[in-house]
Amino acid sequence: MMHRAIMDLLDWFAGQFRHGGLEMPSIPGQARLGPTGRRNRTSLKPLYELLENRTLMSGSSGSSSLSSFFSSLTGTPPSAQVPLVPVVISSELPKNVSGRIEALYELSLTTHPLYQSIKDGRVSKAPMFYSKYTGPKHLDLDVYGAIARISPHQDFLLTGKVLGPIDASQPAFFSFLINRGGASSPGPVPDRRAITFDSTVTVTTGPGGIVGTVSLNSRGNATSTVTLPASDVQVAGNSVNVTVAASLLPSTSPPGTHQAATRYSDTFIAGVPGGSASDIAGFVPEYTTTMVDASTFRNQ
Repeated sequence: MMHRAIMDLLDWFAGQFRHGGLEMPSIPGQARLGPTGRRNRTSLKPLYELLENRTLMSGSSGSSSLSSFFSSLTGTPPSAQVPLVPVVISSELPKNVSGRIEALYELSLTTHPLYQSIKDGRVSKAPMFYSKYTGPKHLDLDVYGAIARISPHQDFLLTGKVLGPIDASQPAFFSFLINRGGASSPGPVPDRRAITFDSTVTVTTGPGGIVGTVSLNSRGNATSTVTLPASDVQVAGNSVNVTVAASLLPSTSPPGTHQAATRYSDTFIAGVPGGSASDIAGFVPEYTTTMVDASTFRNQ
């Protein structure tokens, strides 16, 4: 049943991204349709191994906060191996969701091998709540996709996707952690040390309305925060969309770096207010950043 849910997930991802005019890349191991219209029985293999089996996150146990938002993050190494443990679906899941969403939500409550696709600034993955998260596990915090690219006008176009429609009346944040080229390593988030960043583009929801901000950081301290125009922030359905002028995200690559605008990378996260690791619901990509698509810039 879980395997079937993952297979359906890949088809669903493709449809979701096509609606936005983007075609998902083919994913190794995805079952193909046979001449009878049924799926061939080919196994789906993880695209990336579990972090616990890698040395990617070894080294220093942490760094100071990079903004007031992450002021209380501290680091601990991951356990040697995290088993796959079935869990019961939370009563927080709405009763009117489809069977497919219910299956994906159930999957996200387990620690499972990572099924993920990354190409040209677009990321999709099988959803999985962060193991240290202690907040409400709602559909609109269950991240599964993100897109980051630079427009022909040199604006950053950022999109984050969650499993369910976002309730803008409830306190939550949706943030793009951006490495402008010079972020220090390792990063501050426990078990996610490869996620390094020196700026954040954050959308908050709640009684105060939808607010977008851009914060720059240097050596662990916030140096500036700018509130974005309301027209540059959109929360619609299960998506968060933000447009950020390039001037608000100046490069931190070393002087003389060739085409510094092509050196940006990012990670999309969602969670609830609080400022600690236990308030982060999930990550896209799961364990690292991905390069922002700067093909338009390079082709000019």
